Amino acid sequence: MKTNVYKCVVIDDDKSARTLLNRFIEITATISLEASFGDSIEGQQFLLNHPHIDILFLDIEMPDMSGIELLKTLPELPETILTTSHTGFALDAFELDVTDYVIKPVEYGRFSQAVIKATKKLDLIQTKEAFYAKTPEELYVKVNNRMIRIQLDDILYIEALSDYVLIHTLTEKLVVYSTLKAIGAKLKGERFMRIHRSYVINLRQIDAIEDNSVITNGKPIPISKSYRSEFFNRINRL
Repeated sequence: MKTNVYKCVVIDDDKSARTLLNRFIEITATISLEASFGDSIEGQQFLLNHPHIDILFLDIEMPDMSGIELLKTLPELPETILTTSHTGFALDAFELDVTDYVIKPVEYGRFSQAVIKATKKLDLIQTKEAFYAKTPEELYVKVNNRMIRIQLDDILYIEALSDYVLIHTLTEKLVVYSTLKAIGAKLKGERFMRIHRSYVINLRQIDAIEDNSVITNGKPIPISKSYRSEFFNRINRL
């Protein structure tokens, strides 16, 4: 059975801590190091330009921009493992739904636990295809142990809710155990587009665009800054 190898980034202004994490990643078969930064702003720019990074090892206390502030600028979070010398940031970590929170100095055993937790979540996303079967005009989703068929044209938008998504259709709302990233991967094409960290919309169901929001079935949905340019390039405007 093939083992997935996930792309990692390290951002930590402490050179010794960064070097240690780099080494731990090198000797761990399930992950690979894509980039390592000692500057939070450089790391942020890399992540904004490389949205398909899987795992982020992130220091919290850094000059210029803290790890918490950095995460709030990303339109889509990787599986994030926060590293810190202090325990006082646990609430912030919980609110951002990070994968793990590791106290420095980081030991390999604790590092491995965090990596296993992150890779299990990523593996789950990749195996979501077992829960879905899609034809060009319909999608099957698993709801309460039943596979329910949805016509794609009936979907208004899809909303992220932690480990679940809420699929809003013309007639109902369906709670599905999945992630927006996993469902978005099944809905690639001209019809659907992600316009916010928490929303994928059906472009055919947009009624209007107003104040950097789309209106669908009377509901305003924000267009985040990072998706705005792509969105306006996709729609047909006079």
